[in-house]
Amino acid sequence: MFELLFLLLPVAAAYGYYMGRNSYKDRRASKKTEQAQSYLRGVDFLLNNNKEKAMDEFIAYLNSAHPTFESSLALGNLFRQRGEVDRAISLHTSLANDENSEPYECELAQIELACDFMSAGLMDRAEDILLQLVEIPRQRRNASVLLVRLYDQTRDYEKAIETGLANRDVIGRNGLANLSQYYCELALRAMVDNRHRDAIKLLDDALEIWPQCIRARIIKADILIKEQSGDFREKVLQLVSEIAETDSSTGMFCLDLLTRCFEDKSDPAYRKALEDLARRTSSAAVMVELCRYIEHQESLSQAEFMLLSQIKERPNIKLFSYYMGMRSRLDSKEGENSETLMQLKSIVDAQIAIHSTYSCSSCGFESSMMFWQCPSCRHFDTMRPRHSIDGDWRPSSAPGDTAAPLASPVSPALPSLPQHRLHDRSCCRCRNAPATSPHRSRIIFFWGLAQGLMLIESVPEAVSVCLAVVRLAVLTDWCL
Repeated sequence: MFELLFLLLPVAAAYGYYMGRNSYKDRRASKKTEQAQSYLRGVDFLLNNNKEKAMDEFIAYLNSAHPTFESSLALGNLFRQRGEVDRAISLHTSLANDENSEPYECELAQIELACDFMSAGLMDRAEDILLQLVEIPRQRRNASVLLVRLYDQTRDYEKAIETGLANRDVIGRNGLANLSQYYCELALRAMVDNRHRDAIKLLDDALEIWPQCIRARIIKADILIKEQSGDFREKVLQLVSEIAETDSSTGMFCLDLLTRCFEDKSDPAYRKALEDLARRTSSAAVMVELCRYIEHQESLSQAEFMLLSQIKERPNIKLFSYYMGMRSRLDSKEGENSETLMQLKSIVDAQIAIHSTYSCSSCGFESSMMFWQCPSCRHFDTMRPRHSIDGDWRPSSAPGDTAAPLASPVSPALPSLPQHRLHDRSCCRCRNAPATSPHRSRIIFFWGLAQGLMLIESVPEAVSVCLAVVRLAVLTDWCL
């Protein structure tokens, strides 16, 4: 009997080993399945633009996975993005002080720890870490960029410039552009204290380090206009020309400088400056001011001819609003009733007022006020007039075209329209178009306005609006 039990003992051991191995495999497979499901759910939430739930799933995935240095570093970043800065600081501190980690891993953990302190508002601790890391050659670039950003957040622009200049070979083009903005901030401070010479010196330094800085030129022109000494007007016109040449979307900024530079709006040099600016930019505000000059100094018919040519070439609601005001004044001179036309103008002006004037090219933030540093993403020099039919920067009629001609023949005929309806889903071009579009409401608005003008027998205005609708439809690849 004992011999039989002795013979069965190896069989029992082998069976126990086999069952235990299978149980371990099952538990491991179940754990991997759970990790994969957490990861896939996080990706799904991220694709559906649900960042909060995506972060929760990724954190669950990293917690359940075997911890590595990279995964722990990523987990701390997710904690910081969620606002759990205390957990991020604790995790990154443990990684930075781990004696078993490589030196470069500890340095990377210190970089992330400095970001944690900056997010928590502990700028002095972040500064101490970054000042040590900037002396390490392999971490010099990341540390210097973060150090300049830290001084930017604390508005210590002198230290930001000093750090940036000491590391200008590694901070890149964006870093140099930001340094020019810091010079502009210091120049504004000098202007508040009436130290205009110091401000001019700071602006020259800004242009030396970043020649494309339009803000420095605008501030310098503002100082020249305030002082009005010597040949200031020629210098301002030169700066305006450089600004428009550097960035064609700055028409509104340049127009403000011109209107302040020329107190006498009947000066022929004022028209010449406006025409030059209109050729360099695509600003609706500049064209309206030029037509206003022609209307007051020459004739209403010439101003009407130029405005209609611009509306046909580059449809814009601001131009059309001014044209309706021009037509109402012409009707009043001829003894006709222009009350209905002014009511339509008020509708168009209300449409303009509800839209913001400026937008950030980095994050999409929109505002009716101009900010040189975006309040949302905190990037410098990204706010510009909106490039749209109801903005100031008008869409180009052709790729690469920067400005429309100042005069062109006015077509008296109403364009022939296709037989299918507006945004017909059965049309070959509209079948694949999105169901909603930012241009759809504008096309319908213009089309209804044209019908209203036809009802009050204002045929020239209706023709202009129809041409604007056709041009907008062509530019946006929409069917009428």
